[in-house]
Amino acid sequence: MSVARQLALLAGLVAVVVVGWFGGDTLFGREGGEPGAGGPSEEAAAPAPVVVEEVRFASDAAVLDAVGTGIARAAVELYPQAAGRVTAVRFRAGQEVAAGDPLLRLDADAEELAVALARVNIDAARQRLERYERAAPSGAVSTSEVDTARTELSAARIELAQAELALRRRTLVAPFAGVTGIPEVDVGDRITESTMVGTLDDRDVLLVDFEVPEAFAYGVAQGGELTLTTWARPGETFTGEVASIGSRIDEVSRTLRVRAAVPNDDDRLRPGMSFSIRLPLAGERFPSVPSIAVQWDREGAFVWRVAEGAAEQVFASVLKRAEGWVLLDAPLAAGDLVVVEGVQRLRPGRAVEVVGSEVVAEAGVRRGT
Repeated sequence: MSVARQLALLAGLVAVVVVGWFGGDTLFGREGGEPGAGGPSEEAAAPAPVVVEEVRFASDAAVLDAVGTGIARAAVELYPQAAGRVTAVRFRAGQEVAAGDPLLRLDADAEELAVALARVNIDAARQRLERYERAAPSGAVSTSEVDTARTELSAARIELAQAELALRRRTLVAPFAGVTGIPEVDVGDRITESTMVGTLDDRDVLLVDFEVPEAFAYGVAQGGELTLTTWARPGETFTGEVASIGSRIDEVSRTLRVRAAVPNDDDRLRPGMSFSIRLPLAGERFPSVPSIAVQWDREGAFVWRVAEGAAEQVFASVLKRAEGWVLLDAPLAAGDLVVVEGVQRLRPGRAVEVVGSEVVAEAGVRRGT
């Protein structure tokens, strides 16, 4: 190669270098700075499309399952008030009786005679007192004798009351209205005050006792509704209410005793039945959001709230999950808007645009998110 051609080639290379040095920004598509440098793109500055849901408020109430045993509203074992021979049994198993109905009689010959004698004594004492009171003004009878006659009449009346009480105790009567059980004695039996002759139950309302764990005792309220089922009547559900609540937690079992009242007008339930009980427990009200709105980072759970067109990070504690919603302990108000779709592009203060789900999905495909 000639020297002239070499010099020409060298001059061309120098020109290329100079152009690249001074005009390289234009040559490589830059306008000062590194590739991709400069202000934010139009897409990055645009509001992020999001789908929102309103905050609701719900209770953290729970449903307690327990097992209880039924007892009659009033139930007694029947015992006579005196000893003697049974002369009549006036009830049968399953009989409905009213308060005061006679159920059993004992022999009462001696008691009837005692009543008759007491009445005779009263008549005699009354007549004596009347004679003394008529004779007293003439001085034939002293004042002290009149007082003694009056005292004897009072004592005779007390003796009659005692005799009538002893006679009444020869008859056993129903203490309240209810249904009698199987008679345990027969006519002719000799019984004492310790002989049980039968049972009586008032089961128009059945009471069911059960235990509530200490952790749920706060949620039990007087009059609270509950539902019951029993293995004795499969497929049937009964309703009742909390009738009584114990005054203290048992220190051994750590439970609270509760008694439910269940109407039993149709007499389908019996004392002694076992019941499965479902009792809704009262609770506090907390914000509730869709589960997909809850996000997590190193500091814990949070949601994105939309406030004045921008994203706001609100930290929360998760209390309960149910049916796609989450109960939160967080500074949220009913009607606040929380983001359920589009959370990937959010940061505190980022402008947002509330749109539909399809818009967020399309933006995610377009931006590669």
